Amino acid sequence: MDEPVESEAKGPLKAGLSALDQAMLDLEARSSQRPGAKQETIRSTLHMTSAQFYQRLNALIDTEAALAYAPMLVRRLRASREGRLRVPGRPTSG
Repeated sequence: MDEPVESEAKGPLKAGLSALDQAMLDLEARSSQRPGAKQETIRSTLHMTSAQFYQRLNALIDTEAALAYAPMLVRRLRASREGRLRVPGRPTSG
């Protein structure tokens, strides 16, 4: 049987998440040290543009696998996204 692939921060790959997915969540969880550092890391480590990163991250945080892997981060990102999507003066549904 093959050995599980290890991610930098969280150990063996979690079911439903690729190594790239885990790396994206790990990167998003780190705070950037200076302006532009995050974008440089996205390009050099993940080999994608910032736009590609954020599009994929936006879809990724809607998955149960991402929530199981990094619950606090995913909840924070979901709440942040919901806050940006709210239109002032418009009643929220629910």
